[in-house]
Amino acid sequence: MKNPWAKGGAYAGLAFVLPAAMYGAYLAGEWVDRQLGTKIFYLVGIIAGFAAGLWETMRQVDRIENGPRRKNETGR
Repeated sequence: MKNPWAKGGAYAGLAFVLPAAMYGAYLAGEWVDRQLGTKIFYLVGIIAGFAAGLWETMRQVDRIENGPRRKNETGR
């Protein structure tokens, strides 16, 4: 990505990746807790969501900085 405005926009979008992943996994864990009558899966969901969000953030930063790696990946 050569255009600094496009790069800045891509980085600004990363601000939503981690919280969205954590919240989605929290909701899934909360649902499992209600179904099973437990009180632990919401925490497991938060931790899993954090890990998934961090992984995706790092993957996107690598794509922004280094460009697409595969021939069929266009970077759009």
